[in-house]
Amino acid sequence: MRNALSELPVLLCCIWGGLAAGGAAFLLRLPQKISERRLKGRRARFGPRLFFALCDTAAAAALTAGLALTLLHANGGELRLFAVCGFVFGAWLVSRTLGGLILG
Repeated sequence: MRNALSELPVLLCCIWGGLAAGGAAFLLRLPQKISERRLKGRRARFGPRLFFALCDTAAAAALTAGLALTLLHANGGELRLFAVCGFVFGAWLVSRTLGGLILG
């Protein structure tokens, strides 16, 4: 039986994994955010929309792969609620901090 203190490294590892995966997803979605600011309400043509859809798909894949690899490294692949919440918190933290700093 494990106690709560033995789960703290797992939680911290999941937060760090969420930070890394959130940063990768943010960088993959950055061209779309820059383009939206430049267009100012106008719609993009088919080529850029296809590119942005592929970037969104790659960002989702980066987050999924980041979660899977973090859980595999942190606790042998066990899916636990606190670990997933730590990962989501790390990814959310990156989106809030980097989004505010870079996109203003």
